[in-house]
Amino acid sequence: MINGPETLLASQQRVQGYIEAFQKNRLKFDPLFIVSSNLTAQNTEEAMKHLLSLKRKPTAIVTFNDYVALDAIRYAKKANLEINKDISFVSFANLPFIHYLDSTPLASVEQYPYIQGQKATEILIDLIAANGDEEDTALNQKIIVEPKLVVFQQQ
Repeated sequence: MINGPETLLASQQRVQGYIEAFQKNRLKFDPLFIVSSNLTAQNTEEAMKHLLSLKRKPTAIVTFNDYVALDAIRYAKKANLEINKDISFVSFANLPFIHYLDSTPLASVEQYPYIQGQKATEILIDLIAANGDEEDTALNQKIIVEPKLVVFQQQ
């Protein structure tokens, strides 16, 4: 896993989900396979270098987002690895341009940013309309926009 900065809530939640997936599937979890990144191309390359230098090399890598996946794929290609044969990638975001690439991740998690923004705007409007009256506000609401795993058709 090439994760984002440890200070981000999303990074913490993704590591937790990653570990839970290993436990749920009764796989041995190795913390050496998790690398935090500042999300730059250079830092992603350093993360890939670390992961590919491990005695037990990864065959699949979960990345923090599609941009990190693209940088990781570029590094893997330079290392003469065939994408989705020698090594596969799964990312978060499902950005539209991914579909136009020659080497795509195996899958990406669609997070529906439009719906997230819409829900956040609705809450903001409710807060403004409540004019400070906490009983009328949605301060304690928890809204979950369910993600969807999008598997790309490989060429």
